[in-house]
Amino acid sequence: MRKTNQLKTLTVILFTVGLSACQSQFVSTPNAPTEASLVANSAENGLEMELDVDYITAFKNLKMAYGRCVAFTSDKDFVFTDNKLEQDLEMGTLFARTDGGAYLSKTLVESLGKNKTRLTLFLPSSYRFAQARLKLDAQRALGQDAQCNVAKPA
Repeated sequence: MRKTNQLKTLTVILFTVGLSACQSQFVSTPNAPTEASLVANSAENGLEMELDVDYITAFKNLKMAYGRCVAFTSDKDFVFTDNKLEQDLEMGTLFARTDGGAYLSKTLVESLGKNKTRLTLFLPSSYRFAQARLKLDAQRALGQDAQCNVAKPA
């Protein structure tokens, strides 16, 4: 009986932590008024990582994840994602923006050859935990974020 109660308590704690982790992704600040100002004043002049995945797959995985875990509507805030895949340039761009048009993030996925992609993430320099966000977006690009890389039911 005691183990059952401990298991229930642990399950509730893990669910609460998971829920709060997902909710913590819903932010509308810090932001930048324009794409140019975001890039010019980004954390570490843009964070980069190379991934072993095709850029189109990375783009599609990020698009899915951003639609599920980055874009949101609340009573006070609205964040949407905007994206563009340019196959002739072998790259894709994803943005997260506020309802006022301010830029929260810019993500580039660029082909480095067969099944090799450069992921570049631009976040405002005042963004806390920028490296953690880069690692999270790398997981998302690889399709490995269990919360966000889930196709929405039709």
